[in-house]
Amino acid sequence: MFPTNHKTIFVLDHTPYFGISSDFPIDFDVSKSRGAGYVPLPPICKSLWTCSVEASVEYCRIVWDLFPEGKLVRFIVSDAAAHILNTWALAQQNLTHILNGLCLVGPVRRGAGGDVVGLCAAIESLAEASPIQSSRPSTERLFQNRGRIICITSARDDDSIRSLAEIALNTLVQQNKKASAAQPPTTTDASTSTQSLVVHYCHLVIINVTPEKAETRVNNQPLTEMGGGLMGVEVIVCRASTLANLLGKLVLPHYRLAITTVTGIPMKEEQNASSSANYDVEIIHSAEAHAGLRASQTAAEATESVVLRWWTPRGAEGGAGGCNGPLWRVTPADVASRPSACLVNFLLNGRSVTLEVPTRKAGCRSASHVLAAQGGELWIGALGGRTPYEDPPALSEGAGGRVTDYRIKEFGALMQQNKIHPLRGIGSNTRARTKLQRHTTYWPLTISSTLIFNLGSVMEPLTRLVVQESLTEDEVETCRGVLLSLLGMETRHEFPSAQLPANLRGKSSGRREEQWRQVWGELEALVRAHSNSSPHRALLRTLLECRSHNHSNEGESSRATVIRATTDSPLSPVGAGNGNGDVWAPRNALDALLGAPRPPRRPDFAGRLTAGNRIATLYPQMQQDVETQN
Repeated sequence: MFPTNHKTIFVLDHTPYFGISSDFPIDFDVSKSRGAGYVPLPPICKSLWTCSVEASVEYCRIVWDLFPEGKLVRFIVSDAAAHILNTWALAQQNLTHILNGLCLVGPVRRGAGGDVVGLCAAIESLAEASPIQSSRPSTERLFQNRGRIICITSARDDDSIRSLAEIALNTLVQQNKKASAAQPPTTTDASTSTQSLVVHYCHLVIINVTPEKAETRVNNQPLTEMGGGLMGVEVIVCRASTLANLLGKLVLPHYRLAITTVTGIPMKEEQNASSSANYDVEIIHSAEAHAGLRASQTAAEATESVVLRWWTPRGAEGGAGGCNGPLWRVTPADVASRPSACLVNFLLNGRSVTLEVPTRKAGCRSASHVLAAQGGELWIGALGGRTPYEDPPALSEGAGGRVTDYRIKEFGALMQQNKIHPLRGIGSNTRARTKLQRHTTYWPLTISSTLIFNLGSVMEPLTRLVVQESLTEDEVETCRGVLLSLLGMETRHEFPSAQLPANLRGKSSGRREEQWRQVWGELEALVRAHSNSSPHRALLRTLLECRSHNHSNEGESSRATVIRATTDSPLSPVGAGNGNGDVWAPRNALDALLGAPRPPRRPDFAGRLTAGNRIATLYPQMQQDVETQN
């Protein structure tokens, strides 16, 4: 429940040794264009104390930016006494409080002391309950109290480091004895109790800091368990100039963080506003944001920064809301750099950025993450484990790049007519399903598979009115007029080929009898699909009379064949009519999805049927022939 990074304590050595120079010169006078006779300012060097304070404060900035709650950090300055700068209270978990405390401590002064007194105070601070731990009821205080101590000091040799670790272990053992022997509080309010907790594990990180040109006899030591697993000690030797980079790398495994390098950020130059250059910015966030990218990386690559390329911003209407997955807080690795400040301001202005995985394949893009600001904080969201893809083709582009004849606009209108809304009352779902069934019973998927929906004004307004749930008398008479007009054209041996699209005129130039047979077959299938009311059935009878006027010699089997041929499309599967002959409709897409599965087109392998649950043997007679010969 409470991991090791729940409580972290920095112990900063404030002895006189940390007042010496780091021997790493910094050019203070950045302006080189001075007049003649100007004496440039000499470079300056930070002290060991300044380097340790800056590095530890930057460590805390990253932690508090990404974890506003739940991750606590304390500072203890050690010289002749232990100066505790803050407590576990949430009001003191901020940089302002820490910097004010460091100002009160002041610079390094002469005097005795060391880091032992501060290390002992840090172990006692680990035994103090945090606000979250204090809020736990007394009956649920069986949690593990773990913590981490980062001690920035400077020792002579490995023996001094070993002695320091043994002192810390002995102090921890004595502190646990006191906590175990203490009587439980009599009050029921756990928040007012000052009882110490047992420290179950302490991760002690000793960073030995030396000036740039000084030699040291301290060696790096990997994590070593002491006291039967009660304490883990890790020793790191570091130059003062690289202390900030070291703590910037240590914060990643301590809090399971990762670095993303956003490359290719277009920015205008300060000197020339008309020109722009591409910059890179490193951002820090939870390692879970790279879960979809780590699968294709090796163990060595997983420890390095993941490079993602800047994509075209989505605009102000984007944002973290466009990402359906989880979001993680983001903070820049170098908050003082100009590219980082420009990226932060860009996101805080309401813009969002899509990040893509750089690919070598030309024209192939893989959007992986989105950067956005929400609530004044920066967030990164994973777009899912998408594989590299090219720009998605339009719906009208089929395989091989050729343009197909899907009825795209009509399909959009069909979706608009069948939007699903929350309905109240008994039978609302049934009514919605019945409406969808009527609309999908006969609905050609492609332009080339239908004639009546391509004849335009000749069929209007019949194709528009017949899909309604009910028809008035005037609407029925209008539809009858359309049917009589079609019957007159057929009697005069005319066909409105001029109404067809240009790409279908050549394909539909067959015999007029076949064309009219297809038209009447499609009309009958359409009207039958929507014959849910008496006006629709009256219109259907009129249609059948008009059709039988010139096709009286054709039987019902021929009519059914034509209807099945004209309704052969993915959205209008072939079906059989019912027995009463009142309303005929083929099996629609809704029944195909929700109904019982259709039988297979071909029978199953006879050997598999015979074998049952056993493995079927191919050509068993061949094995029998071999056995007979032997």
